[in-house]
Amino acid sequence: MAPSAISVPCVVAPVIPPFRAQEAKSSMETPGSLKLHSTGGAIEPEAVGKLRPTHMDTPLEEIRRRYNQDGYVWLKGLLPAEEIWEARKQYFQFLAPTGLIKPNTDPKEGIYCGGDWLRWMAPGKLRDKLNLADPNPEYEKRVVDAHSAPWYIAFANHPVLKDYVKKFTGWEATTLLQRSIFRPNIPGGDTTPVHYDQIYLRAGPPTALTAWVPLGDCALHGGGLLYLENSVSLGQELERGFTAAAQGLTEAERLSAFNQNMMEGGFLETDSGKFSKVWGRKWLAADYEAGDVVLHDPSIIHCSAINETDVIRLATDLRFVESGKPFDERWMKIWSPDDGL
Repeated sequence: MAPSAISVPCVVAPVIPPFRAQEAKSSMETPGSLKLHSTGGAIEPEAVGKLRPTHMDTPLEEIRRRYNQDGYVWLKGLLPAEEIWEARKQYFQFLAPTGLIKPNTDPKEGIYCGGDWLRWMAPGKLRDKLNLADPNPEYEKRVVDAHSAPWYIAFANHPVLKDYVKKFTGWEATTLLQRSIFRPNIPGGDTTPVHYDQIYLRAGPPTALTAWVPLGDCALHGGGLLYLENSVSLGQELERGFTAAAQGLTEAERLSAFNQNMMEGGFLETDSGKFSKVWGRKWLAADYEAGDVVLHDPSIIHCSAINETDVIRLATDLRFVESGKPFDERWMKIWSPDDGL
């Protein structure tokens, strides 16, 4: 029997008073006391745990063991922090003419201008579905154009990250998938719902390696990624169910993250707290810093929390495959909101 979605998408996020990221960091709750929010509802403290950090002096074999056991490794300080901050500055300087960031502030900080977050919803399926009036076409254009900016292409191909992925995987050569997406998590806005990456990579085997890279610091309440503990096998089980349910569909429909068996958007759930209760597993949260990278398995289940600060959380996900091996070739093109993926 195919897995089914638990609820329908929600597009109105809870109203949460903003506060500065550094305040969130200084008021760090411990697991069992940290309450987060998803688009569909609260994530209660008992459903929140801590992501395990891995420092760069950890032996490589131990890092691999942790990845195979947990489905992720949170690498502390893999990339030079100053280069991360420079990339963040480049992005917000590029978006500044749209009015996204607060006037007279340092673009590197990415302080939100305030107001209705729906105005800053990224172009794509959900914005089209809501038929939102677009009072700022320059914003939509620049959000798209940032993905092909020379500085971003250079950042995505960062030699330190590429070399580490090659060493970590043991692959003879690696290929970076050209499709990657900037994720500006607007304060108080909609979040990334519950999913696993293979849903969107079905035209290839589940062998891609994702590197989630926060561009800047991201406090616990800052809208960072949450990983469902011990969830790789669950993601694999759910995907087997979706595959079985899709047997009567055309090949294109079977490969689509948006076929008739899927929740709208290809997600598993918008209420992350409810998903945690249904499957009896905690969401693992982290206080990310510039230079950190999380490598994760394509079947690990994850989401993001609502950003409860006044600082825009910016991140990108870069995906690598072993050169010469099968992969989802639909991802060898730069992202655009109408690319069907």
